[in-house]
Amino acid sequence: MKRYIIFTGTVTYAIKGRDLLRKKGFKVSIERITGAETLGCGYAIILNGDIKEAESVLRNNGVKILEIKEK
Repeated sequence: MKRYIIFTGTVTYAIKGRDLLRKKGFKVSIERITGAETLGCGYAIILNGDIKEAESVLRNNGVKILEIKEK
């Protein structure tokens, strides 16, 4: 199973996104990203699973996504 880092604009979006995805059955967490990889507020959603479905859930519920990286 692939692991993805979903960078959000704010920690609020990261929390909202995590909660939405958990309700849909995804295994997700939030991590503080530091260093050269940092985008936005520095918080990101870490996802193990189907990125296409997760991205759709997030965007359809107003979660701003800055970038998605495969880890």
